[in-house]
Amino acid sequence: MKRFLEAGRLNSPRGLKGELRFDCWCDSISFLSGVKYLYLDNKGARPLEVKELRESLSTVIFAGYEDRTSASALTGHTVWFDREDIKLPEGVCFNDDLIGLDVIDADTGRVVGKLARIEEGAASELYYVEGERNCIVPAVREFVLNKDTEKGITIRFLEGTEA
Repeated sequence: MKRFLEAGRLNSPRGLKGELRFDCWCDSISFLSGVKYLYLDNKGARPLEVKELRESLSTVIFAGYEDRTSASALTGHTVWFDREDIKLPEGVCFNDDLIGLDVIDADTGRVVGKLARIEEGAASELYYVEGERNCIVPAVREFVLNKDTEKGITIRFLEGTEA
C-alpha cells in the first residue's frame, strides 16, 4: 500500500495573501480538513504546512507562502497527503488500495480480471476491469457487491452478459 496518496493539483493564486485555487481529487475538500501537511512529492520528503483550507472556495494557504508571488511558485504542482493522517470509517478504503485487486464474478466465483483503474463517471465511479474480457462496471451496490482489500472485488454482471 502506498503511504502517500494524491490529494489534488494546486492552481493559480487567488488574491494577494498566498491563497491558491485547489483542484481536490478526494471526495471533497472537507475530507482533508484535519490534515496539517500536504506534500510536493509521493514520498513525504517535501512537506507544505497547511495554514488554511477553505472548503467554500476550494482554496488552500501554506505557511511560508503567504503572498501571491511565493504562492504562484506552487502553481501546477500535484500534492499528496499521508494516509496515516486520515481516519476512515470501518469498512471504507482508499481507491488506490483497490487498484490491482482480483475481480470476482459473484455468480460463478471465478476471477475474471483485475481492477485496472477507477474513474469518475456522471452518476458514479467506474471500475475498469482488465482480464478475460475487458469491461467497465459502475461502482454501485447493484453491481459491486463486496470490496475486500485482501480477497478482491466481487461484482455481479448484468443478465445476458458473460464475464
